[in-house]
Amino acid sequence: MPYIKKEKRESLDPMIASLNEKFDLLGVTGNLNYVLYNIARYHCANYASYAAFIGELEAAKLEIYRKLIAPYEELKEKENGSI
Repeated sequence: MPYIKKEKRESLDPMIASLNEKFDLLGVTGNLNYVLYNIARYHCANYASYAAFIGELEAAKLEIYRKLIAPYEELKEKENGSI
Protein backbone atom coordinates (compact mmCIF):
# COMPACT_ATOMS: atom_id res chain seq x y z
CA MET A 1 0.00 0.00 0.00
CA PRO A 2 1.39 3.39 -0.80
CA TYR A 3 2.02 5.25 2.40
CA ILE A 4 1.07 8.76 1.38
CA LYS A 5 2.65 11.82 2.94
CA LYS A 6 1.22 13.26 6.15
CA GLU A 7 -0.08 16.38 4.36
CA LYS A 8 -2.21 14.29 2.01
CA ARG A 9 -3.52 12.17 4.87
CA GLU A 10 -4.49 15.33 6.77
CA SER A 11 -6.46 16.43 3.72
CA LEU A 12 -8.21 13.08 3.24
CA ASP A 13 -8.84 12.11 6.87
CA PRO A 14 -11.78 14.51 7.45
CA MET A 15 -13.58 13.08 4.41
CA ILE A 16 -12.89 9.54 5.61
CA ALA A 17 -14.18 10.41 9.10
CA SER A 18 -17.36 11.82 7.60
CA LEU A 19 -17.84 8.70 5.48
CA ASN A 20 -17.21 6.48 8.52
CA GLU A 21 -19.93 8.38 10.41
CA LYS A 22 -22.34 7.67 7.54
CA PHE A 23 -21.35 4.00 7.58
CA ASP A 24 -21.99 3.93 11.35
CA LEU A 25 -25.57 5.00 10.61
CA LEU A 26 -26.23 3.06 7.42
CA GLY A 27 -23.86 0.10 7.67
CA VAL A 28 -20.91 -0.74 5.46
CA THR A 29 -22.24 -3.77 3.58
CA GLY A 30 -23.54 -2.74 0.19
CA ASN A 31 -22.92 0.93 0.87
CA LEU A 32 -19.15 0.60 0.53
CA ASN A 33 -19.68 -1.17 -2.78
CA TYR A 34 -21.90 1.72 -3.93
CA VAL A 35 -19.28 4.31 -2.91
CA LEU A 36 -16.42 2.48 -4.65
CA TYR A 37 -18.50 1.94 -7.78
CA ASN A 38 -19.30 5.64 -8.00
CA ILE A 39 -15.68 6.65 -7.42
CA ALA A 40 -14.64 4.35 -10.26
CA ARG A 41 -17.40 5.61 -12.52
CA TYR A 42 -16.36 9.22 -11.87
CA HIS A 43 -12.59 8.81 -12.18
CA CYS A 44 -12.16 6.06 -14.78
CA ALA A 45 -12.53 6.80 -18.45
CA ASN A 46 -11.00 3.80 -20.21
CA TYR A 47 -9.87 0.23 -19.73
CA ALA A 48 -6.45 1.24 -18.42
CA SER A 49 -7.89 3.50 -15.74
CA TYR A 50 -10.39 0.83 -14.67
CA ALA A 51 -7.58 -1.72 -14.51
CA ALA A 52 -5.50 0.67 -12.37
CA PHE A 53 -8.51 1.26 -10.08
CA ILE A 54 -9.03 -2.48 -9.65
CA GLY A 55 -5.31 -2.79 -8.90
CA GLU A 56 -5.72 -0.20 -6.13
CA LEU A 57 -8.62 -2.20 -4.69
CA GLU A 58 -6.52 -5.38 -4.78
CA ALA A 59 -3.61 -3.64 -3.06
CA ALA A 60 -5.96 -2.33 -0.37
CA LYS A 61 -7.38 -5.82 0.12
CA LEU A 62 -3.90 -7.25 0.58
CA GLU A 63 -2.93 -4.50 3.01
CA ILE A 64 -6.07 -5.08 5.07
CA TYR A 65 -5.18 -8.75 5.26
CA ARG A 66 -1.53 -8.10 6.10
CA LYS A 67 -2.11 -5.44 8.76
CA LEU A 68 -5.48 -6.37 10.28
CA ILE A 69 -6.24 -10.06 9.71
CA ALA A 70 -2.84 -11.78 9.72
CA PRO A 71 -1.93 -10.59 13.24
CA TYR A 72 -5.22 -12.02 14.52
CA GLU A 73 -4.53 -15.33 12.78
CA GLU A 74 -1.02 -15.42 14.26
CA LEU A 75 -2.46 -14.88 17.75
CA LYS A 76 -5.01 -17.66 17.29
CA GLU A 77 -2.33 -20.01 15.98
CA LYS A 78 -0.25 -19.35 19.11
CA GLU A 79 -3.30 -19.98 21.30
CA ASN A 80 -4.58 -23.07 19.52
CA GLY A 81 -1.59 -24.51 17.68
CA SER A 82 -0.89 -24.87 14.00
CA ILE A 83 -3.16 -26.92 11.77
